[in-house]
Amino acid sequence: MPLEHLHEQAHPRQPKRSFVQYRLDRPGFITPIGHHLSTALRYTCLIRSISSAGAVLSINRTLTLPENFYLEIQGIRDGIPCTEFKRDGDEMVVRFNMFLDADFLKVVLGRPADLQDA
Repeated sequence: MPLEHLHEQAHPRQPKRSFVQYRLDRPGFITPIGHHLSTALRYTCLIRSISSAGAVLSINRTLTLPENFYLEIQGIRDGIPCTEFKRDGDEMVVRFNMFLDADFLKVVLGRPADLQDA
């Protein structure tokens, strides 16, 4: 067996991450991480666009948030840990604390996730 085939078997292929911002315009919720990791409050937002690395949100410009929080996308059960990157008026750019899985991003975008890579 040639070495290149052995190398391919030892390292399974990971789906490519998309750092392209996809237009989403979907409601979401921001849950601040408080003292002792409490999550008592929840604020609404509009998720304008999303990628594997982060998102652009429309929020109330008077809302004061901690640097770290969870972002929940309406219709998706799991919260995504985020860090505020930049804020200008009612627009906030956030980075996800870990890259989103390509299949999860497809679900968020309303596209069917591949059951198995060919």
